[in-house]
Amino acid sequence: MQASKLKSAVLLYLTGMVMIHAVVFWSVRDSVRKGYSDFTIYYCAGKIVRLGLGHQLYDNVTQFKVQREFSPDVAIRLDALPYNHPPFEAALFAPFTLVSYPAAFAMWALANLAMLIALPFMLRPELGHLQIYPWPFWVLASLGFFPIFFALLQGQDAILLLFLYTLAFLCLKKNRDIFAGSWLALGLFKPHLILPFIFLLLVQGRRKVLYGFLPIAAVLALVSTAIVGREGMLLYPRYVLRLESTMARGAIMPSDMPNLRGMLYLLLHSDSYVGVAALALSVGMLLLAAWRCRRGTNPFALKFSLAVVVTVLVSYHGLGYDLSILMLPVLLIANELLGEEKVRGWRDFLTVGGIALLFFSPLQLVLLMRGNRLALMGWAVLSLFLGIACQTFTPNQPAHEN
Repeated sequence: MQASKLKSAVLLYLTGMVMIHAVVFWSVRDSVRKGYSDFTIYYCAGKIVRLGLGHQLYDNVTQFKVQREFSPDVAIRLDALPYNHPPFEAALFAPFTLVSYPAAFAMWALANLAMLIALPFMLRPELGHLQIYPWPFWVLASLGFFPIFFALLQGQDAILLLFLYTLAFLCLKKNRDIFAGSWLALGLFKPHLILPFIFLLLVQGRRKVLYGFLPIAAVLALVSTAIVGREGMLLYPRYVLRLESTMARGAIMPSDMPNLRGMLYLLLHSDSYVGVAALALSVGMLLLAAWRCRRGTNPFALKFSLAVVVTVLVSYHGLGYDLSILMLPVLLIANELLGEEKVRGWRDFLTVGGIALLFFSPLQLVLLMRGNRLALMGWAVLSLFLGIACQTFTPNQPAHEN
């Protein structure tokens, strides 16, 4: 297909996905305003911290009381929508609680949109084959990516994590590993989506990452202790484990997790053996990714993408919006594929197939809204992982990068 025809086809497709997202948002706008979205937990945690009640941050009674104050019209909420993130993140949202909940949601959405708009300007110099696309096209691609739309709709923090991953990628590309470690440490509000990636960087010999990662992590631990106290810090791990074991009374559903845990949950029709099976497969996948990431002749963009995708797969608590961070490896791999003259067998078929499924919003909407089966999208992530992994086995892979 000629480049101009390909651009037109992709533009038309992405426009269609964005229009679907706009229709969905318009249909649920009242629910978002009333407080049905996940932004409730951040606004609630921020308000608890601002009121000086940090020591009660992980008390369900306190959370429910505060949530009822700003979202009294959420009829389905008979208990608190639990805040299960580290204490330091609550401080980020404390200033948002100076305005009403709907206004705070709008402000957070604008902040997320600003980060998405910044991505093309940050990445275009590093992605030569994608430079033919103007920056509005990149933004359209982001808004057409269902996980990003889902994160915006829920008021989640996944786009912030995508932004931090992008900053880390740029620093790693320029061998500024200490700065990369610092940016990644700031993403510890989702530790399950950071720590496996750090392990894979260390496997590649990038030990200087720890010089930036550990000090920032220590500062965040001190901030968290200042917010909830020592007892609160000891309570937090038990609180998270209890939520996972009870599935937070339906708020946490493995069937909605597009990762190994969710895929196994649907296959085994139970959560009894999922933990052991997920752990075994996660270790195997991490070791495979570590082996391929150590291959010196593979381009850095390929190794980075493989590390991000496997991190998503092995995350024990990854939900649909957490796939937002896959936007970065999708761009990196798309740049690699555009540099090829033609599709090369199964490796490219698996890669393109995984990306295509991730960008097909109707399927994800059906899985999410008709039966809580979003975990099936884990197969798309697995396809992407296998496609990238196969590329690392390609003989005589050039060492240069675009």
